[in-house]
Amino acid sequence: MTDNSLKVLVVDDDEDDIFLVKEMLKEGLPESKLYLDYATKGEDAIGLIDKGEHDILLLDLHLGKADGLSILKHLKERNISTPVICLTSQGDQQKAVEVMKAGATDYIIKSNLTVEGLASSIRSAINIQEEKTQRRIAEQSLKVQGELLHGVSRATHQLLTVPDFHSAICQALEEVGKAANVESAFVFKHFQGSEKKPMCSLEFTWVDYNDFSRVNSKIENLSYAELGIEEVYPPLNKGQSVITCEKQGSNFPGEIFKQLNVRSLLLIPLEINSNYWGFVALGCKTVDRVWLGYERSILEVFVASIGGEIKRQIEEEAFRDIVEGTSSRVGDEFFRSLVRHLAKALPVKYAFVNECVDIKEFQCSILAGWGGDDFVEKRILNVIDTPGEEVLAGMLAFHPKNISDSYPKFSTMLGSEIVSYAGVPCFDAQFKIIGHLAVMDDKPMLDKKRTLSILKIFAARAGAEMERKRTENAMRDMAYHDALTGLPNRILLHDRLEMALLQASRNNSLVGLLYIDFDRFKQINDTLGHDVGDKLLQEVGNRLNECLRQQDTVARLGGDEFILLLPEISNPEDAGTLAQKLLDTVRSPVIIGEHELSITLSIGIGLYPSDGKDSKGLIKCADEALYLAKNNGRDCYQYYKPSTPVE
Repeated sequence: MTDNSLKVLVVDDDEDDIFLVKEMLKEGLPESKLYLDYATKGEDAIGLIDKGEHDILLLDLHLGKADGLSILKHLKERNISTPVICLTSQGDQQKAVEVMKAGATDYIIKSNLTVEGLASSIRSAINIQEEKTQRRIAEQSLKVQGELLHGVSRATHQLLTVPDFHSAICQALEEVGKAANVESAFVFKHFQGSEKKPMCSLEFTWVDYNDFSRVNSKIENLSYAELGIEEVYPPLNKGQSVITCEKQGSNFPGEIFKQLNVRSLLLIPLEINSNYWGFVALGCKTVDRVWLGYERSILEVFVASIGGEIKRQIEEEAFRDIVEGTSSRVGDEFFRSLVRHLAKALPVKYAFVNECVDIKEFQCSILAGWGGDDFVEKRILNVIDTPGEEVLAGMLAFHPKNISDSYPKFSTMLGSEIVSYAGVPCFDAQFKIIGHLAVMDDKPMLDKKRTLSILKIFAARAGAEMERKRTENAMRDMAYHDALTGLPNRILLHDRLEMALLQASRNNSLVGLLYIDFDRFKQINDTLGHDVGDKLLQEVGNRLNECLRQQDTVARLGGDEFILLLPEISNPEDAGTLAQKLLDTVRSPVIIGEHELSITLSIGIGLYPSDGKDSKGLIKCADEALYLAKNNGRDCYQYYKPSTPVE
């Protein structure tokens, strides 16, 4: 029964009765638009019944030689659910029971037939049939829903128990595909192609027939247009499930769908960290597949489970990449690898590892930074009024969004809008903060627990590397520098002198060497003590260092003996000019505690290549020139005078 129309089939061998029933129907059912068919013979009735076009059947039990029970039997055998009201001219209680058992909805004696009674019986029969239909639909729906839920349960079990990630996803697709009564299931990964063109690659597949061998194209780097689903990309990207099917004027199906004879698809977006990652497609070979609301809801939950498994796998691979990318590296190589892999793993646009320069002033040095596309230039930065201030105070900082609300200036420090921030301190072996690890992004950070956990793990490694680097630098400094003055020692001087002589030989240039000794320094030590003497050495060393060019070197040999190396001087007079500057600079009194001390220098000058041809010979010449200065009254400089053959 559609709208207010009512299609009635009257089966009776008495045409007068048929006419009477027709008139009673018109009078008793004025609200219905009646369509009446009739048959006077059983075989004609069966022919009309088999068409299945009627809402109700009014059946006379006595059709001449035929029996109405045989027609009821036929209805049952053909599983035809049209309600039947039996009409009879004879009142037989046993017959009525038999008819009702055979499937009739009602039983009316013709002599008792009235307009109201017939109309009431018809309405009741139709209502009963509609209730049966709704109940049958509900039962079927529950059955399908149960099978689908059971399939999703089995699929989830596969995701949790199958050790191989790829196999787990494919087996889960198979379980759900069979439970959803489809022939194929696919997982596509989305990415932006050139000119921001939406593209995708097939990552996982299940096909319930042997047609997959026909697929001979490379199923990656395909545009949505090539798949014939470009029109569904916008809703998918917004997180909406979509149904598409083969129809006139549509490009669907394309590529793999066409090869597998897929004529309709249910596409469900797959999101990871609230971002569109790709989609799951369930394919049917029929174009008219109907997807009920509960089916889509159940499948959307399943797709979320797949998303969770893919997210877990991505995170495991990302963590493994960080470990593998940093495990064999040290120093700057380690820090650069760390920030690059951190940015990829979390994922964020920016990642930095910073070392404390002056923790009281909140100054840090960028050891390594990743800026989305390339490494960030090293520089000194001040973290006051930034979330880095929290971290250097020993706290974990996590601002998942709207960081500009707390730190207005920081949100634009990197040249682009910063929305979120996470940072953790780096400690040395004594639990002293020596730096911090930080990541930032231009979109919100959602997974606080994972982000901070990963940062804490690698902040410990970064802190250990900072401490190792500091220890290594300190050991190198001890090996090549004087412990008292901090100036280069004899070893470093020798290395630089050899290099300077080699370069001078290639460039045919001059090298100057100034051998310096304090005048009467022993008297100060003996009179005022070694503490005062040491401070005097430090102050004079600083004064000497301030007089030099960037390429020059002043080294302490020991005691009060110093050597100045002057590579690439233009002429011999340059060495004398510097020597006089040193003499004048050092004469100024030095205040050490309660003592005002005056000190002078004696300086001997040796030149390459005129005086010495190698480092040993040049130092010897400068030393001999020093004795000339001492013998000449001190507080002066003397050039080497070759009175003997040069060694």
